[in-house]
Amino acid sequence: MEKYSTIIVGGGPAGMMCALCLAQKNIRDVLLLEKNDRLGKKLSATGNGQGNVTNADVSASHYFSSSGSADAVLAAFGKEDLLRFLKDLGGLFSEDGEGRFYPASRQASSVTDLFRFALAESGISVRTGEKVTSAKKEGELFEVSTEGNSYCSRSLVLACGGKASPHFGSDGSGYALAEGFGHSVTPLAPSLVRLRAEKEHIRGLKGVRCDCRVCISNKRGASSARPLLRGDVLFTDTGISGDAVFRLSAFVREGDTVGIDFLPDFDGREIAALLREKAERYPAMRAEDLLRCVVHGAVGRVMLRRCGVGPDERAASLAKKISALTSAIKGYAVKIVGTEGFANAQVTKGGVPLVELDESLMSRKADGLYIVGELADIDGECGGYNLQWAFSSGAVAAAAIRGRAM
Repeated sequence: MEKYSTIIVGGGPAGMMCALCLAQKNIRDVLLLEKNDRLGKKLSATGNGQGNVTNADVSASHYFSSSGSADAVLAAFGKEDLLRFLKDLGGLFSEDGEGRFYPASRQASSVTDLFRFALAESGISVRTGEKVTSAKKEGELFEVSTEGNSYCSRSLVLACGGKASPHFGSDGSGYALAEGFGHSVTPLAPSLVRLRAEKEHIRGLKGVRCDCRVCISNKRGASSARPLLRGDVLFTDTGISGDAVFRLSAFVREGDTVGIDFLPDFDGREIAALLREKAERYPAMRAEDLLRCVVHGAVGRVMLRRCGVGPDERAASLAKKISALTSAIKGYAVKIVGTEGFANAQVTKGGVPLVELDESLMSRKADGLYIVGELADIDGECGGYNLQWAFSSGAVAAAAIRGRAM
């Protein structure tokens, strides 16, 4: 049985970061195991293939957990630490107009290549195509078995990823490994994912993309803790997508209602006054034309339908419907019937509770075991936050392993 100081299970961003940080501290008797045929498969697709690695506003307020906070990990290895690390690997990164940091190449695969090249020169042992089937602790050593080999080590890092985007190899098998050491796993749900909606609420809107403000009401009508988010909303044949919806999806549950404000830069009084003035000036104008140059044409037709107004009704007859039209534009209600599932999600919500890990992400159940990245019960908003967590958690675990080895 081959023996190492540390075994890392998972060659995604958290696992690769952990391995490189150990190598940089002259700990090279490390084995990195990845079940895919190459490292960083999911990393190469992040940020719509452009590699959004972090955000200008990295703070715990952009992360969600039912069992703890990202504060300690982000404080130990934050945005500036990550950008400095990536620059030292040979990459150039810059901020876009919305606080997101991308490689100058705008290719996520080039970020993966930075890690692959560095690992190839590091002295770290990398084995791809090896799926871990079991892991246990016998005395002071961890024993890890794959489909063809067995290894042992003093430290073990589980960086296996969650259940989101299984076509990249994220099958959720890491949760079972963690449970084998006595850990619990909170309920899992897809996040940063398209939402499915009742057909009647999206009929006639397929393909429409608008800059909107969105909010959530749950089945009991109570507002969510973060009710207002601004960004793109894209209507699909099954529901709603877009940046604002992806960010909101972390909070949405089946049966909730999403309220969409199609004109977030204008208050209701201003919109109602404009429509009334327009109707008085052009009393013979068709109802559909009343909303032209106010909202997208398809949105206008749906607003009229929602308010029981025919497209050919005349503006002069709409005096009593202006308030209802304005309310529909400022708070169009879409009932959510589910999500597009883990297959189409970017990240997993839930995981090993943070209260079962210390501030270095070492297990409180098994000394020397670290649980990092998406396996832990923490997920972030859209915009580079989840990659930052993956990199930060891997770096923090590496620092703790080195500290114990000294």
